[in-house]
Amino acid sequence: MINVVSEKNIINGRLISKQSLYELLEQDTAKIYEVIRVIDKKPIFLKEHLERLNNSLNLSGYNETLEFNRFKASVELLIAENEFTNCNIRVSFFIKDDEPVVLMYYVKSSYPTAEMFKNGIYVITLKKHRKNPNVKFFETELRDSIDKSLSENGAFEAILVNNDDTISEGSKSNVFFVCDDKLVTSMDSEVLLGVTRGKVVEVCERNGIIVEKRRINISELKKFDGAFITGTSNNVLPIRAIDDIVYDSVNNKTVNKASELYLAEMAKEYK
Repeated sequence: MINVVSEKNIINGRLISKQSLYELLEQDTAKIYEVIRVIDKKPIFLKEHLERLNNSLNLSGYNETLEFNRFKASVELLIAENEFTNCNIRVSFFIKDDEPVVLMYYVKSSYPTAEMFKNGIYVITLKKHRKNPNVKFFETELRDSIDKSLSENGAFEAILVNNDDTISEGSKSNVFFVCDDKLVTSMDSEVLLGVTRGKVVEVCERNGIIVEKRRINISELKKFDGAFITGTSNNVLPIRAIDDIVYDSVNNKTVNKASELYLAEMAKEYK
């Protein structure tokens, strides 16, 4: 069950209680959602998150487009009516009685520790893939299976590997690799187009760092100089090891530059 932490929540722009929210979530068959980070009570990259949500709706066959100003007003109402300063908002969309339902609520949120940023994280590879990588759709069985593997291996994240041995993305993140001074990541068509991923690509290219999008075979992992994952909660998080392959990502200048550029871009949203 989704761990809702807000007592006051939103349905289609108006406030509802946590109990009413849970009753509605039980009727959610679409499982299309979005997660927005809030820092100092300000939503981060709100426009980009709405664009991705609308893209998920379009790719899922829904003839619905959420309008930015109404979406923004609902997010701001949720923030104003709750005490959370730094937490994640989850947005759920589904159809009830032939009418669209947009729910907004704060969920229990966890972020990487300072030690993880300092030392890097341990990541495993798994031969799994999502049904439609471009849609942010919650697949319960897949998520439970991945979480079990993470727990058994003491890993922070899992990199998903397709049947043809190509890398796609992390189970809850996107992944980048460093080759010399260049970043390498999977093609847009084969991953969830993460908002953080898009911002990292944007700021890196703007500052002279080449980003190559292509198919990446799992056999290439030993050849890379470093790696990191990106995500709403993770920012740019260096990878210490993938399975038994060790990287010195925390000391890699390209990884550190990508992190610095992204944090500076994110800071524009709340300062």
